[in-house]
Amino acid sequence: MSATLTVGALARRANVSTKTVRYYEALGLLPAAVRGENGYRYYPRETVNRLGFIRRAKLLGLTLDEIGNLMSLSDEGMCDVISPGLQRLLERKVAECDLQMAELAAFRATLTSAAERLAPCADEATNDACTTCSAFAPECGCLPPSPTIRFQATA
Repeated sequence: MSATLTVGALARRANVSTKTVRYYEALGLLPAAVRGENGYRYYPRETVNRLGFIRRAKLLGLTLDEIGNLMSLSDEGMCDVISPGLQRLLERKVAECDLQMAELAAFRATLTSAAERLAPCADEATNDACTTCSAFAPECGCLPPSPTIRFQATA
C-alpha cells in the first residue's frame, strides 16, 4: 500500500481534520477508503488534490452539495469537463451576491434613517419630547414600522 495514505496522513497533507476526511467520504466527495488488515483507512494519494479542490471551492462560497455535483461531472477532475458547470455556478453566485448587496444597502438606509430620527433624543437639550412614547407601542417612532425593514437577521 505504498501509493496510499492513512486518514491521518491525508488530513495532515490536506490541512484538514481526520473528522473532515471521514465526513467528506461519507458524503461521497472522496472515494471510499480501502480498509487494511489493521482496520486503518487508506486513500489514494490523489485524494489530497480532491481535498484541495473542495477547500478552494468552499472559499468561493460553494456548498458541499454544489461541490459534489461538480465533482461528479468528472471523476478524474479534468477542468475541461468541470469548467462549464463551475462557470454557471459562479455566475449564479455573483447574482446572489448582487442581490444580497442590494438588500444590505436597503437595510443600511433603514438603519441610517432610524438613527437620524433618534438624533434629537440623544441631545439632552431636546430629549424631553422623546420620553413621551412607549417603546413597545406600535406607534412609537423610535423604531421604523415592520414593513420598512427588509433585512431579516438570522440566528
